[in-house]
Amino acid sequence: MNLNRSTFMLMLLAGCLLVLAAVWGGHSPRVATMSNLTSEAPPGVRFVSVALGGFRGLLADFLWVRAAGLQEEGKFFEVAQLSDWITRLEPRYPEIWVYHAWNMAYNITAVVADPADRWHWVKNGVRLLRDEGIPSNPSSPKLYWELGWMFYDKVGGRWDEATLYYRIAWAAEMTRLLGGGLADYPQMDRQGQASRALAAAGLNGDVMKALDAAYGPLDWRLPETHAMYWGFRGRTLSSRDAVWCDRLVWMALTETVKGGALVYVPERQRYQCGPRLDVAIKMLRNGAGTKPPADPLVAMVVSGFLREAAIYLYAFQRPTEAGVALQRLKNMKDSEVSAALTLETFIQKELAGRMKGLDNSIQKRLVVDQLVRSDIWHRLEVPVFADGYERLARLYWKAFAGAEAPDEVWQALQQNARERSLREMPL
Repeated sequence: MNLNRSTFMLMLLAGCLLVLAAVWGGHSPRVATMSNLTSEAPPGVRFVSVALGGFRGLLADFLWVRAAGLQEEGKFFEVAQLSDWITRLEPRYPEIWVYHAWNMAYNITAVVADPADRWHWVKNGVRLLRDEGIPSNPSSPKLYWELGWMFYDKVGGRWDEATLYYRIAWAAEMTRLLGGGLADYPQMDRQGQASRALAAAGLNGDVMKALDAAYGPLDWRLPETHAMYWGFRGRTLSSRDAVWCDRLVWMALTETVKGGALVYVPERQRYQCGPRLDVAIKMLRNGAGTKPPADPLVAMVVSGFLREAAIYLYAFQRPTEAGVALQRLKNMKDSEVSAALTLETFIQKELAGRMKGLDNSIQKRLVVDQLVRSDIWHRLEVPVFADGYERLARLYWKAFAGAEAPDEVWQALQQNARERSLREMPL
């Protein structure tokens, strides 16, 4: 059944219910808000919605059933059209927005090969939540979490082979908006059009300032920053679900510590991330981990933040701050980290634990990944990052091979990394 036929069926359904709607529609509290909810709907749906009045929910249920059938048939594009109708019929239900945004950003992209087409559907999912779902449900932390998670997991994730395309496309979009990675708030205040452009992108300048003051300054070209932004907005809502937004903020902070420094050269499609040790240090100075969260989900991600902070600060030669992170980790409730562990022993045990159970080739790849980053940052003439990633590679290597590993194996890994580095960032 195509969409034209679906519309015809809906109109027949409207005819069957028209008499009932005429009798009961005027008594429905939903009729008063009908016009503004369906003004952009297709003519067939608009006609049926007005005719049905208080029976609008019945129409939405009918569309849900049809959408579920199309979903099972793999007709995701048709589902996307029906989704638009459903969200206009029932805009006050957060689950509806989540379901249909997820369908566009995840399910449709899974069956589309071209990265540009994939990015189109990812952006559609983002826009659906950002521009329509949240304005229709501003007190629903679930929508803030889902939008932030879409930035964190889809745009900035590792599971989609088009992730780098998404990241570069988003960096280009934010560069056009801000002129760079950091937000120049005085300049934005002098130019009213900048604030209007931010609003069109769903961003509130005051919230951005608060986020930068608390954690940054942050690079707004990175998806992790936008994940943090939406989590930051949702965590203040008076709802039990706000804890998920709090969790998202800490997850995004962890990713920022690991890769929040960006070199972006659009004309060469160059996109390289390095650590933000200053963010880790700022969080530690502001008391991160001194008062462990009561919620176990948040406590778990705070623990993850402290672990990554300790590892990166140690590898990048900030042992004092790394020791602070470790001590906070030891003090956390239900911490599995022994109070007797030294910083060096903790790092080795932590990395060895990550290696455990992995295939030998994957273990070696973890080492090579750090060496690739080291070589790239060496060629970008940032020796602090180049040396830090080499030390991190050696820590992984020691956790994997131990002290008895022959030098020629390490040298082979270095050569492998050099060749991959030149492929990823040619001279």
